[in-house]
Amino acid sequence: MVSHRTVRTAVLIATALAFLAPVRARADVGLSLPPVADESLRGVRFGDFVFVPSLGIEGRYNSNVFRQDSREGRSEAGILTLRPGFTLANPTPSWLRLTWDASVDVNFWFSSDDNARRQGRVAADTGLRAEFLPGSVVGFFIADRFVRSDQPRNYSVSQRYDRNFNHAEAGLQVRPGGALQFDLSYAYNFELFDSFKDGDRTYHEARLLGSWAFFPKTSLFLDVDWRYQDWSRDKVGYRSDSMPLRALLGVRGYITRKIAVDVRAGYGQGFYRQGTDVQTFIGGASLAFKPTPFTLLDLGYQRDFEDAAYYARWYTSDAVHLTVRQQFVRRLELEGGIAYAYLSFARLRPVPGDLPGYVVLATNQPDRRDHALTAKARLSYSALRYLKLHVGYQFDAIFTDFRLEGDFNTAYGTVRTRDYGGFQSHQVFGGLTVLY
Repeated sequence: MVSHRTVRTAVLIATALAFLAPVRARADVGLSLPPVADESLRGVRFGDFVFVPSLGIEGRYNSNVFRQDSREGRSEAGILTLRPGFTLANPTPSWLRLTWDASVDVNFWFSSDDNARRQGRVAADTGLRAEFLPGSVVGFFIADRFVRSDQPRNYSVSQRYDRNFNHAEAGLQVRPGGALQFDLSYAYNFELFDSFKDGDRTYHEARLLGSWAFFPKTSLFLDVDWRYQDWSRDKVGYRSDSMPLRALLGVRGYITRKIAVDVRAGYGQGFYRQGTDVQTFIGGASLAFKPTPFTLLDLGYQRDFEDAAYYARWYTSDAVHLTVRQQFVRRLELEGGIAYAYLSFARLRPVPGDLPGYVVLATNQPDRRDHALTAKARLSYSALRYLKLHVGYQFDAIFTDFRLEGDFNTAYGTVRTRDYGGFQSHQVFGGLTVLY
């Protein structure tokens, strides 16, 4: 039997995935600021490799832990995080190019809400990529990225929402000429939850990436990505397995020494096994401008589609972003950014049979439309070779009139549930990192 909370969780999944849209809009256009003054001095060197261990501590205030609408009440909390980690790389590779990074977050929650204090204690993030024979005609690579994270549901509940995501990939690289390169790879991905098994899924992923450097720092590229996605538990009327395909053609590189672009356009289709399908233009454009050696501006737009997991199966996103970075005296860096996405969900008219136990189930918007906004500012300071400091602020919000409600039968009678799709949250944080 599905709990009456399932409806609320369904909306959370949709809004949580919606926030990925602004992040995905940021393309790598190649320009960057110089490393801070102490960067080259850090680390333990052995052979071609540099190992940099670190230990950080951060304090954070979150005004809306459970991402609730103001009409549902809000739970605020303070979070103290201890973060050990390391990076390992060989800046001048020969037959092997290796990068490996890892960090673990140990969280301590402080709040008047008992449910907030019970949220996830441990998060982790580690990624490894090894390229063999990077300078030869034929090479290959292996890569893995594991992320354990916790995002509380959008209502105050004691149950945690810890999940584990892993992307394991292997591929072949062929360089028939100095300007041509082709990468063909396969990846197996899974997302598994500690307790929320309705969210478990796996997918296989095949990718072809070809590039032709027709100028030394400018390339024409083809990017084709196909997935076979399988949900562990079906949700009739809300989601289904799919085989999304994306094919993009683009140009990436430098126009001048101070301007770089990434322009891409293509086609995407979801190939959903049930319900309506999505067939749409995908692509975007990003421009980076470096007016001074220590100033970087990044502006871009991207259109894509995503799996909504529960509500309406999928949505399209039109996202724009602006990021500004400024470095002072090679030690102080200021970064500010804003991202906005317009999210358009597939049409859905839910019926009680979509979720067992419901005698009434309805939305006020069969065509859901959301506005996702995130803004942030961060100031970091490399105080010494062994010490970095940072402070920052972040605002996240979903603006929408969407509402989902229903009547659920329990042993004590019928319970009316109502969930609002929007929320706003503010976060203020600061901390220090000790490195060697």
